[in-house]
Amino acid sequence: MRVRPKGQGIEAAARAARYAVFAAQPCDAVALAHHQDDQIETFFLAALRGGGIRALAAMPPSREWQGKTLLRPLLAYSRAEIEAYATAHNLAHVNDSSNQDPGLLRNWLRHQMLPRLVFRLPHAAAHIQSTITTLQDEHALLNEIIAEDWQRIHTPRNQFSRPAWQQLSPLRRRQMLHRFAHVHNLGTPSKRSLADFARVLDQAAHSATWQLPHGKALLHRQILFPLPNRLFNSLAWQQPQIGSLKTIAAQAGLTWQPENDAVRTLSGCLRCASKHDSIALPHGRGHKNVFQLLQEHGVPPALRPAWAVIADSQNRCIAVANIRSDACLQGAMLHSEALARFQAA
Repeated sequence: MRVRPKGQGIEAAARAARYAVFAAQPCDAVALAHHQDDQIETFFLAALRGGGIRALAAMPPSREWQGKTLLRPLLAYSRAEIEAYATAHNLAHVNDSSNQDPGLLRNWLRHQMLPRLVFRLPHAAAHIQSTITTLQDEHALLNEIIAEDWQRIHTPRNQFSRPAWQQLSPLRRRQMLHRFAHVHNLGTPSKRSLADFARVLDQAAHSATWQLPHGKALLHRQILFPLPNRLFNSLAWQQPQIGSLKTIAAQAGLTWQPENDAVRTLSGCLRCASKHDSIALPHGRGHKNVFQLLQEHGVPPALRPAWAVIADSQNRCIAVANIRSDACLQGAMLHSEALARFQAA
């Protein structure tokens, strides 16, 4: 495999290429050959780059990644011990020539800084390894606290509640916003962006928007909603789907509750809601604009034009996902799990 940096450093590009190979393997676990020297180098690289506790804790012995377990069984052994074992057992191995390139910071650490440190402090490696172990324990404890806070600030419908978030200390509030961006794949915010939005979210009267690298977060009715850029491309009904109600719903990942005779026999069009749509109210009480209905059910304005509706052959709205159905559907409700999390009420 040829590594092409494409705007990133050669080390980052090579790492991405390696992990692409790992992801393609038909297995449950991948064992990596990182050893104690690699661990110490990773610690110093993190320190020199201003990393926090997660970075300074270096590499964990195991972690879950894209459905696989990444294992590092050799972290307790030095490079010298592994090389001695390979020589004693006639094990062939490959030396990567790039490991001698002095232009790479890791190699400078390996060949210049660390040997001088060990010469001055012979037990430095053991002390640094002990520090890394302590940092990993503290990082694990921090993760437990973060998980508890995350659970505390979410509603029974698993939505981010601003009032609950406001009960936390300023530091823990920022940690929750960082986790929010990570969990919802919105990109990593800068420290300044994080601090600025924490202040805005605390003081905003009704609404607020946080622009992030891969999307944005919206405050609506005291709920912070994630809107990743890919969301609108992932909604199957962005392009109208025509056919039997049962089929078009199933193809879009939607369900009918219950799935009755009307659903199995009627046809229609699954599409996005329009500001001109209206749906009949029960007992002949007229019609209501669909966007007004979505507003009443706490759907943020940005989501209303993407909401799933069913229209009949005359393009009249007969179902609004998760909210209302026309009498012709005999009580069947169109349900979208993807959209349910965007209803604040």
